[in-house]
Amino acid sequence: MNTKTLDILIPVYNEDKVIVKTIQQILENTKCDYLISICYDYDQDPTLTIINKNFPNNNKINFVKNFSRGFNNALKTGINKTYGDAVMFYMADDHENYMLIDQCYERFIDGYDLVCPSRFIKGGKMEGNPFLKELLTRLASFFFQYFSTLPIKDSTNAFRLFSRKVLNSIENFESIKGFTLSFEITSKAHRLGCTMTELPSVWRDREVGYSKFKLLSFLPPYIRWLIYITKTSLFHTTK
Repeated sequence: MNTKTLDILIPVYNEDKVIVKTIQQILENTKCDYLISICYDYDQDPTLTIINKNFPNNNKINFVKNFSRGFNNALKTGINKTYGDAVMFYMADDHENYMLIDQCYERFIDGYDLVCPSRFIKGGKMEGNPFLKELLTRLASFFFQYFSTLPIKDSTNAFRLFSRKVLNSIENFESIKGFTLSFEITSKAHRLGCTMTELPSVWRDREVGYSKFKLLSFLPPYIRWLIYITKTSLFHTTK
């Protein structure tokens, strides 16, 4: 009997009612042994009140307060305060990919260290994004696919499952700005020779609220890990 568990980390910040549908979809459709951890920045966030009102005393929902502020730090806190065999980063406004949770978990059980939902393999989609954001995302993925040894086509998707073994093997998490923690972990896991696989996923830009992705200020952190992966690829090809 399989006893491995999954922690689903959802970073939130003033999400309002968008989070209700997200949690409901997970609760109604996910079959594996999981716990949802809501990673929040401050106690007055209205998201917390909305969750408690709609899902009172639900033992599948856990609240984790960020040790600092921001998306990356919320996920770092979630990693440090959960204990499952695998950890998934899931977005608060993702109403498309809940059926992938069990599929990702099954791939983890099959032995993969990282399971990477992909917008750029057959069956995957990226819709409704601002032109420049989508262009740069596609260019980055094209670069890694054809000019590096990274074995996945969607390098920058934050939605991802990591084995706890991989997370424990990384000495420290450095990402501060942007949504780069998932990219950083993937980059470092690649250097460690961890196994990765992809599943098709759909991403639609949020229809409620506003995106916190600030393109110009977030580019430098992404470029840093782009260089890191490039150096890793050179190392792999010269071994």
